[in-house]
Amino acid sequence: MDRMIIGTSAYANADVDLMRGGGIDWVRQGFEYPFSDRLGGTTTDEYQRAKANAKHWVEKGFRIMGVTPLLGIGLRERDAEGKLQMVWHDHVPGYMGVPGTAEFQRNYRELCRFLAQDLHGIVDMWQIANELDITIFAGPLNPRQASDLILDGARGLKMGDPGLIVGTNTAGSDKAYFLYGRLHAEQEGLLDYCGVDAYYGTWQEGGPEMWSDRIAELYELTGTKVLVNEWGYASAGGLLTDEERATQPYVCEHKKWYHAWDAGHTPEVQAEFVRVAFEGFREQRDKLLGAFFYRWEDQEKCWQCGAPDCPAETAWGLVGIDQTPKPAYVAFRDGVARLRE
Repeated sequence: MDRMIIGTSAYANADVDLMRGGGIDWVRQGFEYPFSDRLGGTTTDEYQRAKANAKHWVEKGFRIMGVTPLLGIGLRERDAEGKLQMVWHDHVPGYMGVPGTAEFQRNYRELCRFLAQDLHGIVDMWQIANELDITIFAGPLNPRQASDLILDGARGLKMGDPGLIVGTNTAGSDKAYFLYGRLHAEQEGLLDYCGVDAYYGTWQEGGPEMWSDRIAELYELTGTKVLVNEWGYASAGGLLTDEERATQPYVCEHKKWYHAWDAGHTPEVQAEFVRVAFEGFREQRDKLLGAFFYRWEDQEKCWQCGAPDCPAETAWGLVGIDQTPKPAYVAFRDGVARLRE
């Protein structure tokens, strides 16, 4: 692909002129399990709405990176004794079988083939599942089972539409290196990019200057161009005190972060973070397929706890809830322009 991929996640009512002005021409969209009763059976209303939403973006001149169905999600919850536990919430329909089994692998491959065929001409690129190197998304799967799932998903997508751009992403945990090694050694030409997510200075230690070395490392490891599937920096939220950290709280409990970069989580620091990150992207331009910023707009409330003042999931946007550009929008627009020079 000649043109550097620049994308984001956004609601259908986003200001498309602002998005185009910022250099964004891809939208990342997830798809749930498409069938209501059996594999190959009746499609759900939810799937049809997702398909219509993807068409909406295509009609407005954007391209779509789809995300294949997830296994579920692990959420941190307090038990009866007040201890923080990871509780798994399964999203897999019964007709798919049990994750990790040969039956589930076959069914996931066929489901992906259906998605590729049914969304041909709408979705041009796929991310298989999401961050299967961490328990919050891998759930019951060990790293070998997770990599098997990715490869079977890729086989199904390529069977349905050989022209697709196909890959997956990791959260960058230690287990990610097992996935990268196995996927890119045994991929049979199935994976077209090496995907990675990172939220330096917010969910993780470090800062935007780390992106250059990270991209170079993954390209050297896999021999495949790198796609940054998720990156960003929250523009709100304080830092946990030492006393608060001692209880190992989740961010939603105190509405504060474990990590920060530079002067903290403010709109101005977010803009500087974006500027520096693009410098790193430029340094590794020949190794980079593209990057998807998370996300286009701020959110009204945190999807994890429901609070409107919780920074965990509310302040990631390049624009506010009302689509008013934040300082980061200008830094993003200028960074894209330099990256594509």
